[in-house]
Amino acid sequence: MSPEPQRPANGGSPGGNNETRSEEYAKEARLFYEQLEQSGQLIDLDPDTDTATLPPHITHVRYPDGTVKRIGFNGPPYSV
Repeated sequence: MSPEPQRPANGGSPGGNNETRSEEYAKEARLFYEQLEQSGQLIDLDPDTDTATLPPHITHVRYPDGTVKRIGFNGPPYSV
């Protein structure tokens, strides 16, 4: 029988500090969204805008509440 993984003294998961991971994820997300904005793939969406009318190069939209969603991918992931 294999030994159980040792928990760090701070009570977090064996892989590291959960707060640090969350901060790193938030930083990566910000950088990703900045790149999308610079390339014109992310736009701020008005509440009245229909996403079906947006140009095809727009792949992500930011709603007034700050939520960012990927749009335009509603087909099957693989062709058969």
